[in-house]
Amino acid sequence: MTDRRPDRVVIINDRSTKVGGASNLAILSADLLARAGIPVTYFAGDAAGDEQPAGDTINLDGATLLQQSRLAALAGGLYNRRAFSALSELIERNDTSSTIYHVHGWSKILSPSIFRALQGVRERVVLHAHDYFLSCPNGGFANYRTHEVCKLSPMSAACLTTQCDKRGYHEKVWRSARHMLREQLFPIRQMPANIVIVHQRMREYFVRAGVHTRDIETIANPVEALLSTPASPWNNRDFFFIGRLEPEKGFEDAARAARLAGVRLRIIGDGAGRALLEEKFPECMIHGWKTKDEIHELIGEARAVIISSRVPEPFALAAVEAIASGIPVIMPDAALLSTDVMQRGCGVTFRTGSPESLAAAIGRLVDDDTLIRQMSANCLRSAGGLANTPEAWGRALLEVYGRVLARADNHAVKTIRPLNAEVTA
Repeated sequence: MTDRRPDRVVIINDRSTKVGGASNLAILSADLLARAGIPVTYFAGDAAGDEQPAGDTINLDGATLLQQSRLAALAGGLYNRRAFSALSELIERNDTSSTIYHVHGWSKILSPSIFRALQGVRERVVLHAHDYFLSCPNGGFANYRTHEVCKLSPMSAACLTTQCDKRGYHEKVWRSARHMLREQLFPIRQMPANIVIVHQRMREYFVRAGVHTRDIETIANPVEALLSTPASPWNNRDFFFIGRLEPEKGFEDAARAARLAGVRLRIIGDGAGRALLEEKFPECMIHGWKTKDEIHELIGEARAVIISSRVPEPFALAAVEAIASGIPVIMPDAALLSTDVMQRGCGVTFRTGSPESLAAAIGRLVDDDTLIRQMSANCLRSAGGLANTPEAWGRALLEVYGRVLARADNHAVKTIRPLNAEVTA
């Protein structure tokens, strides 16, 4: 039975403004659910922005961990007392047997304390894995010191003694403690939890972490094309990189590979690595952050879009947006979408973390207009199988909620029957 509809969905997320992946999707879900006639409460750790994601929005006026003092971040990042109290009060005041609690993000403000508040409604809690924080203490299955994909089992002795954090081993210890606290408050290893992953291959990483996989479901993210009309990439010569200029995104690998391949790299994005690019790779054209409309104007000049992350990206949004516009992509083999891209003929892959391998991949596309034209056609034909439309994504969420409520109903019946039998006896 999956036709059960929630009478309310409580969306739980660190942020109530559009500042990136998880928050954008949490806000989108609030809009889609409201349009479907489902009442929504949006519970957020931050201060209210100019626009509220739902008519009933609760803001805790908190700051992200990076915006807090070191001591406050260490303590509050482990256990945000205000988040626990506010969420507990909300549940006690408004909970019904048909209320769904959908957690999108908790690691930047809300902390594991929310999971203590959610213990009593566990069977109606949905955890959305936009990243790997449910299964890996540093959230990326990556060694941020070596910029390599991590092969260790999370929380194993080898994991705990490996310094993989961006800042220092003290941060690794803190993140591991936070991971253990979350597991203690809301175990997902010893018992199943309602988890949504964004790509089927994420399941492999959750299995490695020992997560109970019975109630894990896959819903591909919603994506809209970068262009309103298909691109003609075979007429273009420039290659594009879209994303944050942080080491794990592999921006330097992309710049180095473009130099080796003798092509111009144009970068839409910004971050701490901009100064390095300007100093070491002056031939790159850096556009900085752009609005969606500004990206539309630029991306029509792309021959291909390069995704060069050194970590196993769960869902490369820029890649799918490009594919939906008919633009081929070049992806690292560790990206979860890389297999889909190769099978559908939408681009080429390279060995993760290797500028030389990336340069060779670029070289395959530099002069072969026929190949680019064929890949572009494959992109347009295959885009629908890589992602959802926003509307289809919203329907998929409702279907998951229906199954979650049905399982909760079934568990309630099983719990009541033995009690009735005992009374009868």
